[in-house]
Amino acid sequence: MASSDPDSRLLLLMRHGKADAAADSDHDRPLHDKGRAQARMIGEYLESQGVRPSRVLVSDALRTRETWQSVLETMPGFDGRVTFHEDIYHGGPAEVLALIGGRKPKHHVVMVIGHEPTMSTLSSFLADDDSSDPSSVAQARIGLPTGAMSVLTGRQDDWSEVREASMTLHTIVRS
Repeated sequence: MASSDPDSRLLLLMRHGKADAAADSDHDRPLHDKGRAQARMIGEYLESQGVRPSRVLVSDALRTRETWQSVLETMPGFDGRVTFHEDIYHGGPAEVLALIGGRKPKHHVVMVIGHEPTMSTLSSFLADDDSSDPSSVAQARIGLPTGAMSVLTGRQDDWSEVREASMTLHTIVRS
C-alpha cells in the first residue's frame, strides 16, 4: 500500500530489534548488532514497498530509539515527524492506542516502535479476524519476535476511530 492512498490508514507496529542483555537498567539496554541489522531490513522492506510513515511514535528506551535510527538509515530524505514516548515503554496496549488515536487525520501512515507484549497484543486486538491473514493473527497472538513488524490497514477517517477488530492485519514482516 502506498502512503499516498487517501482512503486508508496504514499502521505499522514494530518490536525493537534484538538488544544486548547487559546494561545498568532495562531502559538503557542498547541494540545488539543483530538488532541493527533487523531494523535496517525493516527499513529496506518499507522502502521497497514505497511506504513512508509521516508520523513515527517511538518508546523512549535506548533500544527502540536505536531501532528507529537503524530503520531511518535506509530511508534517505525521510521528512516525517518522530517523537519519543515514555508511555510506550511503561504503558500497555491502551496507552499506545491512545497515542495512535491522537494523531492528526493528515497522517495516513503511522509507525510505532515499542516492546513486547504490547506490540503483539495491540496487533491482535486491532485485527478483524474476518479480513485479516489467519497466520499473521496467530503469530500476533503468540508474540512478535525481535525486529518484527505488523502491517495493518483500516478505512477510518480519523485515527481516533481505530478500535478493537477495526483493521486488517495483512502480514507480519520478520527480519
